[in-house]
Amino acid sequence: MMTAWLTGLIVAFVATIIVEPLLRDWFKRIKVQQLVIRDNEHGPQHAFKAGTPTMGGAGFIAVVAVAYTVLMFVFGFHFQSAGGWATLLAIVIYAIVGGFDDSVKIFNHRDEGLRFIPKLTAQIVAAILAVVILAAGRFEFIVHLPFGLPDIHSVVLYSIFTIIWLVGWSNATNLTDGLDGLATGTAVIAYVAYLVIALQQGNQPIVLLNAVMVGALVGFFAFNHYPATIFMGDTGSLALGAGLAMNALVLHVEWSLILIGLVFFVDTLTVIIQVTSYHYRKKRIFLMAPIHHAFEKGGITMNPDKPWNEWQVDAFFWGVGLVATLIYFLVFN
Repeated sequence: MMTAWLTGLIVAFVATIIVEPLLRDWFKRIKVQQLVIRDNEHGPQHAFKAGTPTMGGAGFIAVVAVAYTVLMFVFGFHFQSAGGWATLLAIVIYAIVGGFDDSVKIFNHRDEGLRFIPKLTAQIVAAILAVVILAAGRFEFIVHLPFGLPDIHSVVLYSIFTIIWLVGWSNATNLTDGLDGLATGTAVIAYVAYLVIALQQGNQPIVLLNAVMVGALVGFFAFNHYPATIFMGDTGSLALGAGLAMNALVLHVEWSLILIGLVFFVDTLTVIIQVTSYHYRKKRIFLMAPIHHAFEKGGITMNPDKPWNEWQVDAFFWGVGLVATLIYFLVFN
């Protein structure tokens, strides 16, 4: 098994190192670039990033899809698990949805991208397709509840849970993709965690998929760390969240994602709190939301006179993600 996942990691890393700069340079020529950057009194100054190529997720997700498919057949895993194919399908379809979202922003000069209903519909359809593949592979549809509550054996409830889980976590990861390298580094930690869990369970297809994803993300980080020369865009961030959600479902460790994906969870929670507070009370709870921007604006003390640079914010949240993941393995795994 080690030969398979190590091969996948190395192949994906090398392929991404080759593909991403080619994609970046091509995107520069055809103006696939970030157009609207937050730059006002409420947020950090990011205007200098305008013009940076985006949709870099198209590169590393393509590498993941091709490398995984080829290696599944090379190592003879292709008939072993519907979970691996369902997870890959979710990753690819959510990348496509994100790609359309990015395209609308870039070419239609519309900051919000796809309208809410079409985007949500596409995400729900993607989740349903993943469930169909799992059903075809005779997957055991069990929702494991926390706190000692009895498990739920129901295809219908599992399908509903899958839709909520995929839509929620894909958008949570999307919200975290606000600083150079932040979502990439946090996702590496999370995918390594699920690689380990899959190893413990002996689930070779999922081990291989996570290894390929980790290799691709590390390769992408070479171009996405601060100062980034390419952004992943919604193409990458939605796909990463979908992959993590499917990992938790397929490995039957659904609630592990609360800790392993704590940074994504907290970022989303702070947006909900901020929007709710401002809507009903006309007051902001945080300097900015998602919370990583508040740290960028005021550091850990939330003092606007002591802002953090992007490396400091990245390191802090990567640390939070790593500690939360270690707590999961030490306490709950």
